[in-house]
Amino acid sequence: MCFGRNMDNLKNSIMALAASAKAQKALYPSFAAIGDELVLEFGECLGNLKISDLTPKQAASIEALEVFIIQHSGKQFSAMYLENSALFEDPNWDEIRLLAKLVAKEMGWSPTEPVKQKHRVVTG
Repeated sequence: MCFGRNMDNLKNSIMALAASAKAQKALYPSFAAIGDELVLEFGECLGNLKISDLTPKQAASIEALEVFIIQHSGKQFSAMYLENSALFEDPNWDEIRLLAKLVAKEMGWSPTEPVKQKHRVVTG
């Protein structure tokens, strides 16, 4: 099992992706593209994760979430990530939340509110 700060960051990212739209909106400044920030943070966590430290079920659940996000990327999905109203209205966010909850379950993490941290918000 992977321990330390990287795992803490992954857990917080998963909890943020699994959170309600209202909770997600509260994590970032009002000018941020919150959906974009959520998936960028998740991607950054994946870059620091050793899949070999995970069980096959844990790795499969993380991969399923990653694949869904990748399949829903690109210009045709830009509103999903760039418009904050999409967090409330786009059914793809419901699927992301479900997949993130499955990751949390496989990791043995109890659902908790994500911790609001100092974020590097992408602008311009």
